[in-house]
Amino acid sequence: MAMRKVTLKINHELFGGLLLIGIGAYAYYHGQQYAFGSLVRMGPGFLPQVLSVMLCAMGGILTVTSQLKPSSSIDLQLGQVLIVAVSMVLFALLLRPAGLFTAAFVGVVISSWADRQITWLGRIILALVVAALASLIFIVGLGMNMPLWWG
Repeated sequence: MAMRKVTLKINHELFGGLLLIGIGAYAYYHGQQYAFGSLVRMGPGFLPQVLSVMLCAMGGILTVTSQLKPSSSIDLQLGQVLIVAVSMVLFALLLRPAGLFTAAFVGVVISSWADRQITWLGRIILALVVAALASLIFIVGLGMNMPLWWG
C-alpha cells in the first residue's frame, strides 16, 4: 500500500513558536486556579504560572526570529502521522489499566513504526529506556500516584 505524501511549505520556527505560546497560555490559564503566593512563600500555582510565562516568552522570541528565515518545504507522510496519533491514543487508554511502564513501552514501540530506519532491536531498547525513565521520573521522583504495571 502506497503512503500518501503531502508537501507543505511552512516555516518550522513560526509553527513551533506559536505552538509554545499556545501551550504556555493554556497552562497559565489553568494555573490561575491555584494560589500564586510570593517569592518567599510560594503557592501551588507559582511554578506553573512562572514556567508558562517563560514558555510564552520563548515562543514569542522564536516566532519573531522565525520571520528572519525563509520558509522551507517538508514532505508530510500521512501514514506516519496516523501511526504517531494512534500511539498517543493507545498510551492514554493503557495508562490506568496497564500502568505507566507498560503504556510508555507500547506507545514508544507503536510510534517508532513511523521511522522506517529503526530496527526491532532499536525499538525495544528505545521503548525500555523511555519506559524506565518515565517510571523513575513520574512515580519515583515526583511520587505520582499511578500504577507501574498491570493490575
